[in-house]
Amino acid sequence: MDFKEQADSFLSYIENEKRYSSHTVASYARVLGKVIKIASDNSFEAQGFDALSESEMRIILKELNFDERAERLNNNTIAHDVYVLSSLFKYLIRHQGLEHNPIDAIKAPKSKRSLPRVLSTTEIEALINACNSGTIQDIRDKAVIELLFSSGLRVSEAVGLDINSIDTVREEVKVRGKGNKERIVPLGSFALKAIDEYMSIRYLFEPKDNALFLNKFGSRISTRAIEQSLAKKAALCGMSGKVSPHKLRHSFATELLGHGADLRAVQEMLGHASLAATQIYTHVNFAKLKEVYSKAHPRSLKDGDET
Repeated sequence: MDFKEQADSFLSYIENEKRYSSHTVASYARVLGKVIKIASDNSFEAQGFDALSESEMRIILKELNFDERAERLNNNTIAHDVYVLSSLFKYLIRHQGLEHNPIDAIKAPKSKRSLPRVLSTTEIEALINACNSGTIQDIRDKAVIELLFSSGLRVSEAVGLDINSIDTVREEVKVRGKGNKERIVPLGSFALKAIDEYMSIRYLFEPKDNALFLNKFGSRISTRAIEQSLAKKAALCGMSGKVSPHKLRHSFATELLGHGADLRAVQEMLGHASLAATQIYTHVNFAKLKEVYSKAHPRSLKDGDET
């Protein structure tokens, strides 16, 4: 099999058997497409990934280090590219008899994980109050914001909800997340009230299916539409910086952990496969704690700060 055939086989595997999201599959495909182009541009003797030598892999990784404008990429991007290639080679070893992984001897740079930016409760309240015009779009948007902050859902998960995903009696939402895994997340009273109000006017969108959140055509709303709507609300509120649905997810996790929630419980609600992915929010709280400490603790005050 040549490069493209092996890449297509791997992408089909992660999409259909591993159940990776379409976003992840597309991301992997972009990386492999770049690698195939590099191999072609350099006229490698290898005709497929399984025939790449360690020296050819080093050339590939060196060229992946730079984008089309010849600017050095950050370590996160490089580490992601290396991870994609490593996953491909593991697949070839397990399913196509590859004996040697040429990337094993190459050390990938460590990715630097920055602390997520969270919204304050005041900022979230401002976003919600910006949805009080009474239009059906604002009633829907208010329900979306309340849901995202109350449940910590990914915007793609919120878009994927159907009307029967919400259980108002049990006060919970049934979510189908990454890897097609299902989880149950509790909902707060404000979110339930906003969703109830939205459901009372949902028929005005002239629904074409059972999707919970609809666009002006009566079809399932897109993640892009929610992102754009939230950005407009943030601009109306005079918020600086990018305000995305994912920041509501960050805020959900940070608020829970800041008020003593169990880390593993938050992991379950977020749908994280690894506890390490959830632990980033403990660092956010620690950063806030350090800020409070520096302002309040007598042994942290600078000379002359005491009042």
